[in-house]
Amino acid sequence: MSYDEFKALVRDLAQRDDLTAHGLLSIPTLRRESAGQLSRADIDAFLVQMHGEGVIHLLSHVEFDTLPAAVRREALHMPSGQELYWIRSL
Repeated sequence: MSYDEFKALVRDLAQRDDLTAHGLLSIPTLRRESAGQLSRADIDAFLVQMHGEGVIHLLSHVEFDTLPAAVRREALHMPSGQELYWIRSL
């Protein structure tokens, strides 16, 4: 999957009411929906690139530590230690 195809996928998923909460798409949901199409590293790199370009905002979860460990593992873990969970499409 190319970067442009990934951007279109994120945009499409972010518009689905059955996958979002208050207009936010979770990164674990994105990983599930794109399983087998991209590696984890590619998804992470594409998300960071999209955030840098202002296409999306990456946000943390207010109660991240209360999420199940399996869900926390699927978040985006930045080298700075920041754990990002939500995607807001702009």
